Amino acid sequence: MPFLFPAKGSSSQSRNFSTRLLSTSILTSALFFNLSSAQNNGNPSTSPRQMTESFVEQTTGLKMERFFDASTSFGFSMALPTTPLTPETAGSFIGQLDFPLVDGQGWGAMGLTGDDDGNLLLAVWNDGKDGVAASFRQSTNDDNPPAVSGTFAVRPLPDGIVANATALSYTFLCENCLNSTLGFRQDPATGNAVMGWAFSPKAPQGDRADPGAAVLNFDDRFFGPFTARLGEARNEKFEDVAKTAGEAVAPPANAVPALAGVAEFDVENEVEEVRDGDVTDDEDDD
Repeated sequence: MPFLFPAKGSSSQSRNFSTRLLSTSILTSALFFNLSSAQNNGNPSTSPRQMTESFVEQTTGLKMERFFDASTSFGFSMALPTTPLTPETAGSFIGQLDFPLVDGQGWGAMGLTGDDDGNLLLAVWNDGKDGVAASFRQSTNDDNPPAVSGTFAVRPLPDGIVANATALSYTFLCENCLNSTLGFRQDPATGNAVMGWAFSPKAPQGDRADPGAAVLNFDDRFFGPFTARLGEARNEKFEDVAKTAGEAVAPPANAVPALAGVAEFDVENEVEEVRDGDVTDDEDDD
């Protein structure tokens, strides 16, 4: 059945919402005017040089690693178990997606790689019915990445889901998602991984209450890579929080099997770019 999860609406539950989003909600309309004029250039908005930073997520109390794009106010955070990841075994993580909305419109996603092609994404949006819809997609079609299924699954953390007219925050357990056959790569030297994000201020086309039917047009979104500091994302409280996650949700009826190998692209070049600098986008000081 499709994945629809009711958002929390009471005043006490709303206090669990990220203060980062609440503090910027007054400026949301102005922000989206800027987004509308700036997008559609087809170029990444970030680079692998942008590293995640540590912060404490309020709902779970977990120390996470967080990527934040200041131009859109899109955020993605993650925490890992203390057991090291291996290329042979798919890993799990607890994640949170948060971003602004205007009149409940917009969608956001995180991806296993920093590339625009073949990336496995978890996308979320306001379903228009006081809930949140989520869908695994694979970016093999820019007009509408298809819904996909596999050995991975998403399990929402009910107390970490909020959606309203101005903002969305979605906290979840992603089981067996960090899969090397789907493009995920951890640099053995640093423990880091280049991952990706996408955000659109426009609502999905079609029936956004149906996670499999909603159309995510990649021509109307911001996107880019970033580097996740996975070593710093390990947390000894991971298992305790993971136990509070809801049931794994079934993929939509129209989901197709995720394609292995299609995201094996320029990982080595991206890793080298990160290793090369503590340099900025300006040239180094040779």
